[in-house]
Parts: sequence; structure tokens; C-alpha cells
Amino acid sequence: MDAPGKLRGEGHIGCGASAVLEAGATALHKAALLGNPDVAALLLDHGAFIDQQVPILGHTALMDAVVYKHDAVVRLLLDRGARTSIRNHWDETALDLARRDGLDRIVGMIEARNAADRAAMRAQPLAAPVKQGDLVEVERLIAAGAEVDARLPMVGSPDDDYTSLAIAAREGHAEVVRALLAAGASPRGAIGLFLGTALHEACYFGHTEVIRAMTEDRGRADVVPAELDAQGALNGMSPLHDAVWHGHLEAARALIEAGHRLDLRTHAGLTPRELAAHYGYDALARLLAEAEQASQSPAVSPPTPNMSNAAG
Repeated sequence: MDAPGKLRGEGHIGCGASAVLEAGATALHKAALLGNPDVAALLLDHGAFIDQQVPILGHTALMDAVVYKHDAVVRLLLDRGARTSIRNHWDETALDLARRDGLDRIVGMIEARNAADRAAMRAQPLAAPVKQGDLVEVERLIAAGAEVDARLPMVGSPDDDYTSLAIAAREGHAEVVRALLAAGASPRGAIGLFLGTALHEACYFGHTEVIRAMTEDRGRADVVPAELDAQGALNGMSPLHDAVWHGHLEAARALIEAGHRLDLRTHAGLTPRELAAHYGYDALARLLAEAEQASQSPAVSPPTPNMSNAAG
């Protein structure tokens, strides 16, 4: 017998702001459906994933707010960065749903957000030449005052929430990376949907020269070094794990030489060496085993000079 006031089959999986109800909706979907912007804001403040899609319909919270005509929740979700390009299982975006139902105010809000995203893309001139590896143009734009740490808007592209440095690292443009770092670009802080760092990007794709550019000593106190041991929030992988994941031997070697920790574990509990063994990367596993052994060996101190015969 069901408890009073509880619908048959209703329940939840997990806990916290992103707990999923049995029907596939999250608490944020329910707040959007009921039109409660205060609860929606509270959930977002506590880590609710704004773009979660319901398995049955493919709806995001933004889509539910549109369908149930809750302007205030739509405005909140748009202001908090909800993506407007996501499509449900009928291939409809939130804008398509608003237009279908003749919701002119909501149509206007979504169109204004899309226009703002396009303007934000145009306002970041570094992105295109960085992606192309055009060092001359990158240096010209930096000299003209281009913002080196600006992030691209969340529009449903591979560059969502990426900085110019992260794009350069991903594309393997080492000299562009050096130019951006020299101009004050920060290699720290999570970027993109995987919430890794720019160094993670270089390691994932095996760009050894970029790794060296990001870890070399530039002899300048104002140039922030990359976080060698940063672990991604999604999977717990460090830059070294990312290099190992795809079998990049030389990239892993560069990280070891730079002093990357060898004992960090992913959310699955694997060190870089264990990850290499898991994927059958024998050469990488040997390299990492040798590095572990070397790190555990006591340092050999130079002999103490005999000062008894020193000239006085």
C-alpha cells in the first residue's frame, strides 16, 4: 500500500541537488515545472546540473519551464547559463517549444539570450586565430588589448566554456600557448564540460611540446605555472592520467620530468601506472614503474669535503 499523498511508483534515486526521480526528472525539473524560481536558484546554488535531460522526454529544466509557461524560471535558467541549443527526443529546442505554443515573452527572452551569445563570440577575437595556430595574429590581438582569459559562451560547441589557452593546448599550438602565457593567461581553473584544465587538454591529445611549454620554468614570477596535479571533477583524472589514458608515452615522460605526482588515483581508484596496465600499455607501465621506484629511492648526497687539509 502506498503512503498517503505519494503517487504509486514515485520515488528517487540518490540524494542532493541532482537526485533523480524515478520518472527521470530531477528536483530542478520539478521546480521548473511548478514555477518556483527560488527553489530552482537554491538547487543551482548547491550544484544541480542545469542542463540535465529527462530520459523519457529529453527535456531540460529550461524546456519544462517553457512548456509550463513560467517566465520567471525561464529567465533565471537563462541567466544561469542554461544552454538553448539542446534538443529533446522530438528534435525540439526550448525556442521551438515556445514558438509552437505562441509564448511571445519567452520567445523574446530566448532569442535575446541567443543574440547575446553570438555577440559574446564576436567579442572574443582570439578564438579563431588561436584555433588556427596563427601566432602573428594572436600576438597582434594581444598587443591590441584582447582579453586572454575570456571564456567562450555555452552554446553547444566543443569550445563551450573554453579559454584561448585551453583551445591552443587542445589544438597543439605550443608557440601560441607560450605567447598567451607570456601575456598573462592563467593555466589554472576548470574549463569545459569535463571540468579539467588547459594542461589536461594537452595531455589528452598527447601534445608533448605544449606540455613542455606549460611546465617549463620561464623565470618570471608573474607567470603562473600550470597545476601539474589538478584532478578533473568528473573522473578524478590528473594530466598524467589523461596522457596515459590514450597511450601518449612521450607526453607522460614530459610530465614525469616536470615532477607530476605518481600516486594520485582516479575516481575508479587507479594510479597512472595501474591505468596503463589496465589498458595494456606495457611501455607506459614500465616507464611509470621505473619512475615510482626512482621516487622512492633515497637521494644520494654528495660526499662531504674534507676540510682538515683546507688552507687556513
